[in-house]
Amino acid sequence: MKALVIGGSSAIGEGIIRQLAAEGHQVTFTYNSNASKAEALCQDIGNDSRAVQLNLADPAAVDAFLAALTANDTPDVLVNVAGVTHDALSVGSIGSALSQVHTINYLSPATICARIAELMMPKRQGAIINITSIASRFPRAGNAAYGSAKAALERFTASLTLEVARFKVRTLCIAPAFVDTPMFREFAKGQDKEIIRSLPLREILAVDDVANTVMAFVRGDIKTTGITLALTNGQPVL
Repeated sequence: MKALVIGGSSAIGEGIIRQLAAEGHQVTFTYNSNASKAEALCQDIGNDSRAVQLNLADPAAVDAFLAALTANDTPDVLVNVAGVTHDALSVGSIGSALSQVHTINYLSPATICARIAELMMPKRQGAIINITSIASRFPRAGNAAYGSAKAALERFTASLTLEVARFKVRTLCIAPAFVDTPMFREFAKGQDKEIIRSLPLREILAVDDVANTVMAFVRGDIKTTGITLALTNGQPVL
């Protein structure tokens, strides 16, 4: 079984890669800039894993990456993990930041989904998982670009599902709340304990909580397709 993870050098990406490899998948993953970390991860997990540099902010690079794929490269599993937040107010000159955030969080992952789905369809099997965020459901000041990009990816995935379901290609968006990652700590700016005390569960998710959900879908333990599954810190999502 082959798996392709986009954004494998992130904390959540690495957690997913390790679980995929542990269950016997041959994993190819992309990274943006940290080649030494990516190579170390390949050496650690073994199983003929491979790391490929890919800048999701560069549509031409994404197109070239996808154009190089052949039917023999078709993964059984695709996981889009990569993302950036770039929190800022939604007033003033936001065009450049909005374009970058939407390219990395929505346009590039959607483009990758479209090509991989095309490769999966003749094989009549495949699992496509997009890691989004409950930021798509809970607006707050400063996260308009990130939240709207994740919402767009969820909506794209829902329509893609209708087009590929008859070919036994399943999709799932996983929308985590706060996860214990460097991204959360950067967001918290030293206020970790205060933020956690404000949450209904008084705790945040672990990386493995997200990775476990991915693996449950990959194994078929979650019998669904085309939905967004929220992993929350206790906040109801209606």
